[in-house]
Amino acid sequence: MNNTRMQKKQYRLSLCLKAVIIAMIGLLIAFFGVITYYTHNDVILSASIFAQNCKSYGPFIYITAILSFIILIFFWQVATEIGRGNSFSLENVKHFRKMGIIGILLSLEYVFRAIYLLSTATATAMRIGYCIALMIAGILFMAVCFILSSLIQNAYEMQQENDLTIYEGRLILIIVNIDVMLAKRKMKVGELAS
Repeated sequence: MNNTRMQKKQYRLSLCLKAVIIAMIGLLIAFFGVITYYTHNDVILSASIFAQNCKSYGPFIYITAILSFIILIFFWQVATEIGRGNSFSLENVKHFRKMGIIGILLSLEYVFRAIYLLSTATATAMRIGYCIALMIAGILFMAVCFILSSLIQNAYEMQQENDLTIYEGRLILIIVNIDVMLAKRKMKVGELAS
């Protein structure tokens, strides 16, 4: 009974996360759609500084869009695992590590963008500051993803260690390495026996 309630709760959480992901995809499509419109509309280009920035950053903006969509795909997979009741799974560990690697790529992209600005003599303090801020944001995102990956892996290992011996009414054989368990708990055999 309690297990079923927990599964329903995780499934609802998964649906909420997926709704957030869908909203984020909609925002990304709208944002990059506007940028694409400004980039390819010559009438507006001459009047708007925003449009001129979009034109000069073109390839970088699309790389950011692609990497952002990939992050959302991995996050969708995390939400799916949560819905299946596998919050602490090795799959989620892998997904968060991949998202962390994409965070590194985003930071590197803004390093290249800053170098591009400096090499084309279009660098302003605001543009360089923007690149630095997004480099830092990418690094922080990477750190959060790697920390979550480690936490989920630790939780997975603890969950495996503490699994019950009865599964759906059948007895499951569990091999316990007494010496390892005693060492982890800093106990002696006599303390375990009493």
